[in-house]
Amino acid sequence: MIYLDNAATTIDKDESVARAVYNAINSKSFGNPSRGAYKVSLDALDLLMQTRKKVGSFFGMDNPLNVVLCQNITFALNFVIKSLFNKSDHIITSLSEHNSVLRPLYDLEKDGLEISFIGIKDDFSLDFEEIENLVKKNTKALVITGASNVSGVLTDLDKAYEICKKNNLKLIIDGAQVAGYVPFDIKKYDNSIFLFTGHKGLHAPQGTGGFIVNGDFDFRQVFAGGSGFDSFSKTQPHILPDLFEPGTANVHSFAGLKSAIEFLQKNPHKDINKLTKILYNGLKDIEGIKFYSNINLKHVPIISFNIKDIPANYIAMKLWDDYEICVRAGSHCAPLFHEKMGTKKQGIVRMSLSFYNTKEEIEKTIEAVKNIAKERS
Repeated sequence: MIYLDNAATTIDKDESVARAVYNAINSKSFGNPSRGAYKVSLDALDLLMQTRKKVGSFFGMDNPLNVVLCQNITFALNFVIKSLFNKSDHIITSLSEHNSVLRPLYDLEKDGLEISFIGIKDDFSLDFEEIENLVKKNTKALVITGASNVSGVLTDLDKAYEICKKNNLKLIIDGAQVAGYVPFDIKKYDNSIFLFTGHKGLHAPQGTGGFIVNGDFDFRQVFAGGSGFDSFSKTQPHILPDLFEPGTANVHSFAGLKSAIEFLQKNPHKDINKLTKILYNGLKDIEGIKFYSNINLKHVPIISFNIKDIPANYIAMKLWDDYEICVRAGSHCAPLFHEKMGTKKQGIVRMSLSFYNTKEEIEKTIEAVKNIAKERS
């Protein structure tokens, strides 16, 4: 099997990650954090703190209490968006966003929130020149992807931050596709929140993610439950990270997240831009191919394309059935991108690489796509 759907989730993890999850369970050393004064409860609380420290150090945050851990980036985005914005606010986002950004915003739009969208240029970069004309008196934030999960093109976060600083806006970054692939230092961006997930570029277990807060934010309670302290209060403790961590944490998987980051810190990922370019260059001469990626811009390891009018789902099905190659086809939870590109019906084929892919796998994939294109010509 050749696995090229890493933008959805990675299946390759270092052995140390699996070992960490197994040992966390098998050792019987971790109880319910913040729920007891006995050793296994305190050990669980300490493991979560050590995980926060690892996540914080990896993304430039010194204060581990500003690192919130939750199930995934979808929960994190819902927490952040629904706790910060009101019906009288105006938010700027982009046509490249994932539904994990769009749907929480649409939920608030029903009550009166205003949303404006910056467009996508012909080279698949975001049109930041449009922002100045969109800013209003009630504009509160720019909510933006760190990299498109369809095109793979990186967002110019330095430019985004300059615009936010000039207009006194919060910067909220969906880091799903950049965390682990592209170095990120939140200290560069005051008044910002960086959201991440563990199961993609960090090569950590599924069910791990969260966000990092750099600045002062007036958060509201979104979800509530047990906290392990202040139990007679009718609301969740209004402090970070407890405000967003009700109930029992996924301690065993967070042990895996901690181990995954330790592995990345000791073994920096090899450059996979070369493999991405080999894939692009191997596909570009196929008759009728149209790319929705741009390797001439800074990008993450994603190549998206269509061939003539062949349905994207057909190509993905043939790649699996005939060659055991795993890719993603369809809308990729990015509906506005597809509306802009006119691919709502056809969909788009997406191939997303990881550091575990090889040149041999990429060459086999190129030949497979060429064969499928010939069969349909």
